[in-house]
Amino acid sequence: MKQNNYIYFPMMTVGEAAKYLGVGRKVIYQMIEFDQIRAVRENRAVLVEKRSLDEFRASGQLT
Repeated sequence: MKQNNYIYFPMMTVGEAAKYLGVGRKVIYQMIEFDQIRAVRENRAVLVEKRSLDEFRASGQLT
């Protein structure tokens, strides 16, 4: 997957991202840690880039 330095809106909270993919919050944090999806920390919140969730889902890695 080609990576760039831009973050695209809309953004989702970790809880929203977990619901969107149908996984637990812990899985989302692991995906962030392994650079499978893109996220940023704003104040104390972690926000996940929806575009990266869509790309991950389209890649077929989610079973």
